[in-house]
Amino acid sequence: MPVLKKEIAYKEFGYIFQSVMLVIFMLTWSCKQVKNESDRKNLFTLMNEKHTNISFINQLEYTEEFNTYTYRNFYNGAGVGIGDLNNDGLPDIYFCGNMVDNKLYINKGNFRFEDITDAAGVACSGAWSTGVSISDINGDGWLDIFVCKSGKPGSANRHNDLFINNKDLTFSEKAEEYGLADIGLANHASFFDYDRDGDLDCYLLNNSFQSVTEFDIKPDQRQIRDSLGANKLYRNDNNHFVEVSEEAGIYGSKIGFGLGVSIGDLNRDGWPDIYISNDFFERDYLYINNKNGTFTESLEDQIRETSLGAMGADIADINNDAYPHIRHRNDS
Repeated sequence: MPVLKKEIAYKEFGYIFQSVMLVIFMLTWSCKQVKNESDRKNLFTLMNEKHTNISFINQLEYTEEFNTYTYRNFYNGAGVGIGDLNNDGLPDIYFCGNMVDNKLYINKGNFRFEDITDAAGVACSGAWSTGVSISDINGDGWLDIFVCKSGKPGSANRHNDLFINNKDLTFSEKAEEYGLADIGLANHASFFDYDRDGDLDCYLLNNSFQSVTEFDIKPDQRQIRDSLGANKLYRNDNNHFVEVSEEAGIYGSKIGFGLGVSIGDLNRDGWPDIYISNDFFERDYLYINNKNGTFTESLEDQIRETSLGAMGADIADINNDAYPHIRHRNDS
């Protein structure tokens, strides 16, 4: 065989040998990765209903009378709250339902729960519940339950419910007594001490009653207050909540389709600020606490770019640099 042909043959053999070795290496590495993945323990384990005794399902039934045409937020869902309601050191769970009753499950330990809804008096039967906040609202050392109501306008039991903890696994509904029986299209409420006077105040996030198709693009609509569906800030005065929205600088117009409220000290001055996520064409609100009972809406001064159609947001220090960050979720 000529020398040139031998060199070509050796080179071709070398290429083939290298290719075979590469394939063997890739297969070996891949199998090792699969083995490592299978050996890795899961961070979470799905608990079976038969063990936990939690069987709650937020079942919806689309009917001719009640659907996405008669109620815009038909498929927006409900909420869940977690807190130690009986001070036994174990977190309990409260589920909100839209077309089903709310449920309260008391933690019995070892991921076993007991449904005490009826005995506790917190079912909110016949009402469309959308959000729940677990907080010690009256400052007695026991967590209370605040339930936001929404659903079809004009339906029964429309006002928000405030269940004050009786310290014996029962609750008393006192929204009217505390000044929190609002009948707007509530989505959520946050309880926090915005004026740092030692008690919890309330920001109530509402959705507009007006259809989106009925709006015209006009300037300064956010300045016109809505008496029904406006977002509201309540100051706690000795366990009676007084609305102070307008004097505090909180917008409450018909274009504020609020879907998320987050509280955090965004400028690290020791005072809580507020971030509101708005759906449709109104931009979000970023309220900086002025330390005197008022807020200044400063979104355009603080954030260069935001997207419309916000579904919610969260505030947390995600990179451990001691600064709070805003995680924004928008409609796709």
